[in-house]
Amino acid sequence: MEKTIEELLFDKLRQTRKLSRGMMPKRHRMPHAHCPRPGFGGEMPRGPHGHPGMRKGRMLPRERVLQVILEGGEDGMRQKDILEEVRVNPSSLSELINKLEADRYVERRLDPDDKRATRIYLSDMGKARAYEVMDDHREACAEMFASLSEEEKKQLLVLLDKILVKEQ
Repeated sequence: MEKTIEELLFDKLRQTRKLSRGMMPKRHRMPHAHCPRPGFGGEMPRGPHGHPGMRKGRMLPRERVLQVILEGGEDGMRQKDILEEVRVNPSSLSELINKLEADRYVERRLDPDDKRATRIYLSDMGKARAYEVMDDHREACAEMFASLSEEEKKQLLVLLDKILVKEQ
């Protein structure tokens, strides 16, 4: 599935945010008690379709795992490949996958090329949820960049690429 320009912009902004987070002193990286992060405490945030997990334009790790596996194709994915995309610690990813498996969104199967390894596949229910998450994400990205013309979006994409290339 090809990404829209809005989704590409969102990805670039996320990369610049991660880059800037790495440049901040550690004491500024965690939220303080007087400025909690949105979506923590109380009820789980809900997306437009009433499912838990989506904040405006942002996926929680559980939904991000589903999206990554969907984008990985029909051959499933190894857990280490999912880890590279989701960028959470390995034990957190194992826990996420265990929960997704318990909820029947994913299933583990032996890797046909390496019998010692397993691959993670989306179930039909997992595919349906992943497509729903991607639609919600695409809609939120479109809304986020709605005030920009197509030319401005292209220009912003070029500028963000310049920032990312310079810093890498």
